[in-house]
Amino acid sequence: MSLKSIHHIRFFVIFISIIVAISGCQSIPNTTDKTGVLQKVLDHDQQLSKNTAVDVRQIAIKLDENAMLSESEAVLYALHNNAAFKSLLIDLKLAKADLVNAGLLPNPELLFAFGVTNKPYRYAIDLPIELLWLRPIRLSTMKHEADATAYRLTQSGLNLIRDVRISYAQAVLSQEQLRVAEAAYQLRNNIYKLSLKRLEAGDISGKDILLAQNDASTARRDWALAQYEVKIKMQNLLYLLGAGQKIQEITLSPNLVPACTANEVDQLISQALALRPDILSAQYSVNAAKEKIKLSKLDWLKITATADATSGEINGHTLGPAIRSTLPIANQNQGAISRAEAELEKSELNLEALRQQAVVEIRTTHLQYQQSCHDWHALQSQILPTVQQMMQLTEQAYQKGDISYLQTLEANRQIVDTQMREVQLKADLMTKLAELMRSSAKSNSVH
Repeated sequence: MSLKSIHHIRFFVIFISIIVAISGCQSIPNTTDKTGVLQKVLDHDQQLSKNTAVDVRQIAIKLDENAMLSESEAVLYALHNNAAFKSLLIDLKLAKADLVNAGLLPNPELLFAFGVTNKPYRYAIDLPIELLWLRPIRLSTMKHEADATAYRLTQSGLNLIRDVRISYAQAVLSQEQLRVAEAAYQLRNNIYKLSLKRLEAGDISGKDILLAQNDASTARRDWALAQYEVKIKMQNLLYLLGAGQKIQEITLSPNLVPACTANEVDQLISQALALRPDILSAQYSVNAAKEKIKLSKLDWLKITATADATSGEINGHTLGPAIRSTLPIANQNQGAISRAEAELEKSELNLEALRQQAVVEIRTTHLQYQQSCHDWHALQSQILPTVQQMMQLTEQAYQKGDISYLQTLEANRQIVDTQMREVQLKADLMTKLAELMRSSAKSNSVH
């Protein structure tokens, strides 16, 4: 091998080493894992962020022992056991794999042509060197994609919190409805018994007895249906907790009281636009789309460094460097560039749509929450005390025979309707508060 060939080989080896070293200087950035996403979810919730020391295993023990499970414990358990949410979290591993793949250095390729008669052997080693400027762009693109995935999953976690809180409230309130239905049955059954006594005294006719008996039977049917409703709401909650296969019933905290407090709507909107995970995810998607445009303008250029050994004049084996490059004569990757620009435009419009959606959601839910609060205060301060007093006076008057059965039935209907309305208003308040806090990306406890 000639001295000139040796010099070429050394130059080629040094050149390739420099390329690999420079490309490898940028390490693969870290991405958010499952624990990081769960922590982001907890940080968005004031009540849960105070209970991060709670061990999920202890909650599981409480479930097995049918001990009382608070709302916060139910939410924490769901975040770790809900099958649908756990399935979504696998996207973090996929994003990590894409990021690792973007940072991998390409393997060199070997061409070896065996020698035959009248043709000497030949070999060549090819190494793409466009990685020198493409690898950092690819890493940046996939890092933005991974961050977008992490924030999207954070929003999914907040959605799960909302669903669990609503389901928990519905399960608790269905038990309250059951108690109201039972009380309504007991009340109407007592009226039926009083009617029998008045019939014996000759104060009423047999027609009134049939009406009282029918009302008592109807109330008993409503009581039985309310028992089924409790089981249905419990199954919905167990599904969200991811415990429906091994547990059929859990004990819930009955102290579910409407909060009826909320920040100013403008403050909630500002908070949402700055902190809502789905908006942040869309912003990272925009950043990734911008990096894709850079990549599409460069990745058409393929440059390969080659170490080529062929027959020589002295010893039949001369190794020398070579370069092979793409010539942008037929096209300059216009299609990929246009697609990347369209994806950027779509990402920007999606970001703007999410911002507008957040504003509408918060304003609408805030008004609905205020409406429910107004109705709740009116019921508690004006309607419910009056109806309760009226019912007491009506029972006493009916027992003495001062009023008819129809008047008693109307009073009974009003008290039952009012109590049912109270339970329904609680459910509305819990639902609207959960929706409002999810929309503003900063949850508060409803207890």
